[in-house]
Amino acid sequence: MENRVNIGELDTLVTLKQVAISSGTQGEKKFTFTDYGEVFAKVERNVSELVSDTNLEEGQYIRLTIYKVPALTTRWQVVVSGRSYEITAIDPVSRFSPVCVLNLHAVS
Repeated sequence: MENRVNIGELDTLVTLKQVAISSGTQGEKKFTFTDYGEVFAKVERNVSELVSDTNLEEGQYIRLTIYKVPALTTRWQVVVSGRSYEITAIDPVSRFSPVCVLNLHAVS
């Protein structure tokens, strides 16, 4: 991917959800997601089929190109068109580019 992104390609409004980790009554970790904000993104969808426990399942993976958010981690979630996705990777386009690429997987 080159360093430049056409601003017109960032045409889909998505919601970033940050995570707060706390302890439950039994000492277990509890993850609470709250809205961080909305950003415009370039969405690239990829649907694949895989066999899991002898069942044919559909896996939906999405690549988002967004402007960098300093606090963003792979524990956050992204809502695209009303569906939640977990962030599996955050890839910089380059060290000097203001955008990054998020690899997402649908939350079951």
